[in-house]
Amino acid sequence: MNYDIKIINNYESKGRIELDRVKFLATHIKNIAQKSLLILLYGYSKISLPSSLKKHLQIYLNQTQSNDGYVVFTMDADYFKNIPLQLRLFEDAPPLDKLTPMALVIQTFRAALFDTEDKNLLDEPLIDELLKFKHFFHDEREKILLSNRNTISEVEFSKHDIQKIEQLYKSIPAPQKTTVAGEVDEMKFSKEQVILKTDDNQRVIIVVKKDQFEYLKEFFGKEILIEGMAHFKPGGQLSYIQMEKFDTADSHLMKMFSKKPHKMTLQQQIALQLREGKKPGPIDEIFGKWPGDESLDDLLNMLKNLE
Repeated sequence: MNYDIKIINNYESKGRIELDRVKFLATHIKNIAQKSLLILLYGYSKISLPSSLKKHLQIYLNQTQSNDGYVVFTMDADYFKNIPLQLRLFEDAPPLDKLTPMALVIQTFRAALFDTEDKNLLDEPLIDELLKFKHFFHDEREKILLSNRNTISEVEFSKHDIQKIEQLYKSIPAPQKTTVAGEVDEMKFSKEQVILKTDDNQRVIIVVKKDQFEYLKEFFGKEILIEGMAHFKPGGQLSYIQMEKFDTADSHLMKMFSKKPHKMTLQQQIALQLREGKKPGPIDEIFGKWPGDESLDDLLNMLKNLE
């Protein structure tokens, strides 16, 4: 599938572009494609890419065109049709066999630039990668157009548009204290991350401090309870949980907390609406009701008192 990267009003003019800028495009286009794929597969983009997936992210340069006002790179990328689908974590994610690495790049820029697009396709590390494009542009007239020759929606942006992406940080819900139960399915020491598989067969990214890994090692493949701060995407879905403490699983607590906390809380939804200028509804009367701010220790003690 062919895609065009068109540099409009390119700074160098005369139909040419400096090699450092070509290197910039190659590096960051690939980085965005990789991070976007990781979000679709794992829900969080700041994890190491499995080596088996590298071949699926290949993007090829087919040809170049130019005149005095622009330079066009025509790229070729294959569909993700051979990615093992059992890796996918989200049933509502777009079918991977209908996407390519370049399609993910276009989808990501559209999600960042247009209010009508799904903000859950983004997270903080991916937003940071998009913001690096501020350094590509040499003046305000330059633009980049990413397109698939009208077979999918294109996206065009300038340095000013990239700067506006910084506003996305304000739309990210504030972290929320949470407790989640599940089986330790993967441990990534180099990335300080644990994958917790919940009772509803969802996987949750748990970010763990290095000194905490020593205590977690013996629980690989076992069920535990984790208490920490849930961090969200701009669209409200869970991005990852920063672990504060953990404990062995109690059967009662496992039933209570074995679901993935994948959405904003009611308080966060209303706070986000207020930031966007919307009026609060009568539902805010629910504030203060259970579950509240009880710690994991408090919950364990409450259960013991019931026995």
